Amino acid sequence: MNSHPTLWGRFVSRLHGEVPADTLEAYRRASLAVYDQLDHVEQHRANCKTEGLTPWTVPPSTQAEMLCAWNAFVLQTLGNEFLEADYAGNPATIGFVPPITADQVLAFYSQVESWLTRAQQAHVNPGFSLDVEVPADLPSWSDVEPCPNAHLHGMLKAMEAVSDHTKAAMQFLEETPTPTEKAKQDQLNTIRGVYAIAATKARYARDMHGENPTPDVHERVEEHVKVAIENFYLLGQLLAMPQLADVVTRRKTPPVPVPSKAPEPKKLVPPGEPGFNPWCLTDPTTLARWKADSEARLAIKTMWELDPEPTRTLEMQGEIEAAFERGDLAYATDRYGKRLGHFFCCPWAPVYLVKRPVTLGGQKLGIMEQFVFDVTAEGVNLGETFTRKIKIGTFTPTTKLEYGDPNEPPDH
Repeated sequence: MNSHPTLWGRFVSRLHGEVPADTLEAYRRASLAVYDQLDHVEQHRANCKTEGLTPWTVPPSTQAEMLCAWNAFVLQTLGNEFLEADYAGNPATIGFVPPITADQVLAFYSQVESWLTRAQQAHVNPGFSLDVEVPADLPSWSDVEPCPNAHLHGMLKAMEAVSDHTKAAMQFLEETPTPTEKAKQDQLNTIRGVYAIAATKARYARDMHGENPTPDVHERVEEHVKVAIENFYLLGQLLAMPQLADVVTRRKTPPVPVPSKAPEPKKLVPPGEPGFNPWCLTDPTTLARWKADSEARLAIKTMWELDPEPTRTLEMQGEIEAAFERGDLAYATDRYGKRLGHFFCCPWAPVYLVKRPVTLGGQKLGIMEQFVFDVTAEGVNLGETFTRKIKIGTFTPTTKLEYGDPNEPPDH
């Protein structure tokens, strides 16, 4: 479908409050690399079968390649189908999408490159091992109930695509002689169980949807199709690395109570006490730059003076630093391994990548999500609330720079 916006489309999109899809289109154009990688993996799986390997004896780097390629494929497919469904449902505004659609599609697309890069690294490096915890969950679905019709149509098409691509991997698993070890038998049973859930939910969603569902049916279909896609996403990872079935089993088993405490956040010195570091929220690699900037020094000073709960700010920063030291977080990088850097607004916090599920400031963060600790007094003198939050997003380098002026309204 032609995705170039027309003059009329631009006018209509403004009336409807839609936003340009330029960035999303750039991600969609990158689909070929993802599908090429998936084709290579599926051929590789066929070769493994010919060589007499089983899903358990495939080399670890190949398992990692298969898993990462699968995740990239599912996320790319979801983004593509959501975008295409919006265009099909609203042809007058091709090239523009509602903000909620833009956020949802970007949440899918933003993780593709990370998984694809890891798949390619695993392909060329026999010693490659994953640096993030798997199996990974899908990015969160848009917080709108019920979801827009275009979202549901996109989910249904994506569900069919990912369902079709699990068949070869499932065949490889089922044609493998039943393992004699009990541990592997348990893993096999867990994988079959995940497949049963995914296939059943998919069929139920497909049959229930029909041609023109009522609002009530729409909502029920949505519930089933989401569960189906989530389980197909998980299934592809388990088919790549069967041993991950043990992780699934552990997640379903209630933890045994133990007297140990949750990891403690780092204790940071509060303002007004000896040893307080006003730059503790700032990307440490850029400190020299900001300390040499008189406007930045004033901005940091003002931010702390206007913070109504500096202790809470420091507690959240302490949680971030502790998670970073544990290896739950890393500095976010681009496809070439170069750091993305810091947020554009004072206090210029680093952009982080989540490597293991973690909770910060009471907010759960999933694998491959990027975030910054957004703290600002911007607009406070105009009646705005002081901002202190974990800001999840897709971050790209920018020349934009703000000092968080309390006398100006926020624009982020």
